[in-house]
Amino acid sequence: MLDMKQIIQKSINLSVLYVEDNKDAMESTMMVFENFFKDIDVAVDGEEGLKKFSKKKYDLIITDINMPNIDGTQMIRDIKELNSDIPIFVFSAHTKARYFESVHDVKVDYYLSKPLSLEELLESLNKVI
Repeated sequence: MLDMKQIIQKSINLSVLYVEDNKDAMESTMMVFENFFKDIDVAVDGEEGLKKFSKKKYDLIITDINMPNIDGTQMIRDIKELNSDIPIFVFSAHTKARYFESVHDVKVDYYLSKPLSLEELLESLNKVI
């Protein structure tokens, strides 16, 4: 069993970029994320996410795939060109094989399914930190 308090102690100082275009999903997920990270910037699409990433150093990216302007897969490709070592979690409701393939091609670290499973988040964070 994972020790949530220990994971929070290790993750609380991480700087996170969270990219999500669905306002309801963003608000409910932020209530969970705020327990784990004190420095969270939010972007509403891949274009805004890429702009924020180019201006600030982040320790972790958490992003949706299907978004307007620049989708998550393209944003990840662009970010990986700038910093190939940054951990990236894809957080999506999509379960179709084509989404997994596009994510696999850009080599993300973890794929988290919506709705957010606390256990899944804890396991992923534990491995990254």
